Amino acid sequence: MDIAVTFESLDDAYAPPALQAIQVNVIFDPSLVRRLAYAKLRLDRLEQDRASRDLSALMSARVEFALASRALADHLIAQQFPVAPGPDCSGSFPA
Repeated sequence: MDIAVTFESLDDAYAPPALQAIQVNVIFDPSLVRRLAYAKLRLDRLEQDRASRDLSALMSARVEFALASRALADHLIAQQFPVAPGPDCSGSFPA
């Protein structure tokens, strides 16, 4: 059984009612998006390659993915992108 989840349904599930109606125009920095995509592709490739398990390369790929994710998040925050409170902010997901 396949289940399709859209970003809209996830936003609706976690965003408080006040944020659900807000339309946000976000400009993504192409270099940050590209960096995150390449980091994810490299991480996926290394995690799936069971034959040659290079733990140093795997750890490096995980760090780069985390840094790329953080850089993109910082970029969105700098644009004052409204972020719903989550476990990092309030200790629980919004109801």
